[in-house]
Amino acid sequence: MNIPQQVLDQARRSPDAVAIEDDQGALTYRVLARRSLRTAAALMHRFPGPGIIALRLPPGRHHVVAALAAMLAGRPYLSMDPSEPPGRVRRFLEESRICAVVGTAAQDHSHQAVSLSDLLRHCAPDHPRAPDPTEPAGAGEGAYVARTSGSTGTPKGVLLGHAGLSNLVSWNNRTYGLGPGCRQLQTAGIGFDAAVWETWPVLCAGATLVVAPMEIRLSPAALVDYARSKSIGLLFAPTPIAEMIVDLDDDEAVPWHTLLTGGDLLRLRRIPRGWRIVNHYGPAEATVVSTWHPVTDLPQDGLPPIGRPIDGLRVALWGADGAHRPVPGVRGEIVISGPGVALEYVNRPAETAAAFGPVPGLPGRWYRTGDRAIVDSGGSLLFEGRTSAEQVNVRGVRIEVAEVEVALMRLPQIRQAAVGAVGQAGTHRVLGAVVVTDDEGLTPSVLRAALLNELPSAALPVRVIRVPDLPLTSHGKIDRRAVGRLLNNER
Repeated sequence: MNIPQQVLDQARRSPDAVAIEDDQGALTYRVLARRSLRTAAALMHRFPGPGIIALRLPPGRHHVVAALAAMLAGRPYLSMDPSEPPGRVRRFLEESRICAVVGTAAQDHSHQAVSLSDLLRHCAPDHPRAPDPTEPAGAGEGAYVARTSGSTGTPKGVLLGHAGLSNLVSWNNRTYGLGPGCRQLQTAGIGFDAAVWETWPVLCAGATLVVAPMEIRLSPAALVDYARSKSIGLLFAPTPIAEMIVDLDDDEAVPWHTLLTGGDLLRLRRIPRGWRIVNHYGPAEATVVSTWHPVTDLPQDGLPPIGRPIDGLRVALWGADGAHRPVPGVRGEIVISGPGVALEYVNRPAETAAAFGPVPGLPGRWYRTGDRAIVDSGGSLLFEGRTSAEQVNVRGVRIEVAEVEVALMRLPQIRQAAVGAVGQAGTHRVLGAVVVTDDEGLTPSVLRAALLNELPSAALPVRVIRVPDLPLTSHGKIDRRAVGRLLNNER
């Protein structure tokens, strides 16, 4: 049973249960199913034929209705932040197989645009051309399109399948015990694929998705207070936000039984009593989550592993001497196989062929992530950075940014760190670091001395900027452009 069918099944079982709570109140499963089926029928009537349905809708009931409708109509959906610059949106849409753009109002770009309210009116029972909303099309192979972060070049559309999404939902709900009566907070930015992970397991389990207001999503204290007020049992927070939540030193009991995190390298200074914290890793090309690790003990360096594969996926490490199963001491590039692996990069056949395919010595189709890891003594993966991306040329030496950040975060006085170049390409560049620390004596010379045995001289930061918190994007991830501006004294 695919995802749309599972959600409709919950609507038949418990039609009056609350599916979504947002700033407009509560939406039941009955209403969610009815609106989604009507919207699916209208999409099929207005936009016949194949293609991707782009959604420029804010988080909440309207986005979920439109996403579910797209899948019911047999089309993958693509979520786009409504606040994205129109030029950037237009460029991306022109590169993809977009057949329609659904927004709060028809927007001005080169693709056929329609508002969600127009679609619902089009399929009103008294509309003379209304298609039958009880006969949705088959769900097809593609479920949704994610966009890469651009860390490996120009952002790309990644087509993910129903099989992978169903596998993620099934694993998540077995692992975290979601069911009727559970309440999960939705905090991820709508264009961040973690929002897919937050949404569909909840609705397939008959639980309630509580949509956090936009103005509190990057405020750890406000998120905790809101979670308390809404009796939240399960909470995802991007890595930097999760670290700040844990560091709040708030002794008052929290309502959630599990704090989920992922997206960046996790550094913990403590594990609050009674909390279950779970670290996750996964590229967009492998349906959000590929590995997981419940943090039961605090590592000496504060850097928990990214763990082991979720059910249904296989993970191996690829090195110069071939591919290896994860056994202690093995190091290499993470490669992933299983139903979660993406179908393709949209309209990019050459890049699809380069990233997806066979790995010598291993059966099946694999995705080469470009991420490095080593297996610890317990058999869990420890993240070691990228194989080729996010490099800075310093005095003719190519420096791996992630390697420097890992070394910085192993220092006990540093809670968070982001590294970037100081100076423009083609000039005398050096490396700088933006750090979150309480140590006022952490000067560049002190930092360089602490890292002297860990990094080559060209990788030692020359400029160090102390900040109370790292700059974050609207998705809750480290804002690399803002880090660069800080290091180069730009406004």
